[in-house]
Amino acid sequence: MEEKIKTNTSIKFKPDYRWPAERSNKNCPKCNTPLTLNENRPEYMGKPWWCNVCKWQFSDEEV
Repeated sequence: MEEKIKTNTSIKFKPDYRWPAERSNKNCPKCNTPLTLNENRPEYMGKPWWCNVCKWQFSDEEV
């Protein structure tokens, strides 16, 4: 039987990534190609930057 856990605080599923300005441009720290800036939508759970070559996500701090 599975036990259910009750918490007094809500569980957060989306980290608070700092989102850059819409027209920001940065290069991938791994392969130095231009990164794609993802749209900051409420249902999106990933990091702001995406590398189409490496297939990797980056936060603004990681770039």
